[in-house]
Amino acid sequence: MAAHALLLGWSAAANSATFDEPAHLAAGAACWRHGDFSIYSLSPPLLHLWAALPAVLARAAVPPTTQADQHWIPERHWYYADQFVYANFARFGFLLRLARWGMIPLSCLAGWIAYRWAAALYGPISGVAAVALYCFNPEVLAHGSLATTDVGTAAAIFASCWLWWRFCRNPSARTWLLTLLAVTAAHLCKFTALLLWPMLLAMALPLAAPSPRRRELLLAWLGLGAATLLLLNALYGFAGTGQRLGGYTFTSDLMLRVQRRMPAHLPVLLPQLWVAGFDAQKTDTQGGYQGFLFGQTYSGNRWYYYPAALLCKLPVSVLALFGVAVISLLAGRGRLWSGDHRDERSMLWGGIIYAAGVFFLSDLNIGVRYLLPAFPFAAILISRLWKRQISMPGPLLHWGRNGLLAIAVLEALWVCPRFLSFINFAAGGPASGWRLLTDSDFDWGQGLIDLRKWMTDNSVPSVTLAYFGLVDPAVYGVHCTPITRPDDESYVAVSSYYLNGLTNRMVIGPNRRAYIQLKYYQTLQTKKPVAVVGNTIFIYPRQVIELAAAQASLQSRP
Repeated sequence: MAAHALLLGWSAAANSATFDEPAHLAAGAACWRHGDFSIYSLSPPLLHLWAALPAVLARAAVPPTTQADQHWIPERHWYYADQFVYANFARFGFLLRLARWGMIPLSCLAGWIAYRWAAALYGPISGVAAVALYCFNPEVLAHGSLATTDVGTAAAIFASCWLWWRFCRNPSARTWLLTLLAVTAAHLCKFTALLLWPMLLAMALPLAAPSPRRRELLLAWLGLGAATLLLLNALYGFAGTGQRLGGYTFTSDLMLRVQRRMPAHLPVLLPQLWVAGFDAQKTDTQGGYQGFLFGQTYSGNRWYYYPAALLCKLPVSVLALFGVAVISLLAGRGRLWSGDHRDERSMLWGGIIYAAGVFFLSDLNIGVRYLLPAFPFAAILISRLWKRQISMPGPLLHWGRNGLLAIAVLEALWVCPRFLSFINFAAGGPASGWRLLTDSDFDWGQGLIDLRKWMTDNSVPSVTLAYFGLVDPAVYGVHCTPITRPDDESYVAVSSYYLNGLTNRMVIGPNRRAYIQLKYYQTLQTKKPVAVVGNTIFIYPRQVIELAAAQASLQSRP
């Protein structure tokens, strides 16, 4: 865990702001300073508040929110993020590092719970294996220090399941109250916490025999739901609680369908801001973000995206360990379903239901980070290979499990501190990753510090830039002109996101953005760059870009 924290601290300092971070940080600062919780309503406010607290204590400038509040709810956080960045232009990098360092304890908390849970199931050696698998997972290391909602949500959901598992095994008022706090915290982190309710119910089933115990745990589950609802409303100050369903002006297809099919006078027993945020989040994703997988661009969700992406994003050694763990789990007919394995089945149901919910209910394919809450469950499953009683050949298991775990650690350290662009060696490694995945799976805007270093080392004062990110590159000392209005710079730097032909916006000045798509991207892919920095930004001489554009223009003529 100490190594995990150090690696996260290094990553926090070595990578520039990712696409979403300025918005999360700015929204949290607005909550603290102005009490305006509507800036980023696409997710609840707890993690915005957590991430922004160090920056606010460091006296970050927090602009008024009056201008941002005039924008459409699903978009206003981008406008306010611009205001926040320019208000703290010289200090933004420092403030973001503070926010990132504040997220590290949350990731460590999930690691500590993985140890406790695995040790309770299989013994202390398995506990050590579980925390090692979690702490050296490149995907966890990629997001564990980012000022976003991902790692905090994972920690809250995982903590909720662990505490509920402990309650189901040994019911007590203290454990139930701790579970209530964790579940409520999860609902204040991200709307995907709604998956907790089928998760917790399924986790209780293996532990709910005999019949009187079933009733007891069912009542505890229902009571947990009622108490969570009450506490959630209380934390929002009961603002808008009980508003009639017909009084809402929804914009998402999902909530409009609910509104049409349910009585208009039905009171909604949730805070108005929480409901409006859920609607805004569904509105934001229903159009289908651009997905990218193995060279193909598409819109919306494909069921095989997550399995395919995981085969690239997880170390080969971890995939092998996971496969062996599943085989060991199923070996011996009836063993998993026997009474001796109730605790294990309960844990497994939590991870399985969460992963299935993301696989099949997700509206978008822009990162396996949405599966982060399932990762510690998988680490515990693999750690069963270190328990004493297991039906596998002894020497093979002993040397194989330890060797593969050591390789997993080395695979993670191999890309340090560029964990976001990790691709395992079987899929071609980070050098080939841009052809397979993008967005938060590979290129999320984290390469500006690497670009600045290349420019300094090669005495390049300025570049033409097509950058995938929503922070002004000048914040990191990158002098550039956007590719939408190129100047006479000798080099052009292109994010791999745009090299794959996707479309998005880039900041070109205060409250100014321009949409970028390289129509000649396929031709440019055949050209050799002079450098690739941070695995994600490709640098070409200007003449190469002009040649690619000319060739693409000729090929497009009838």
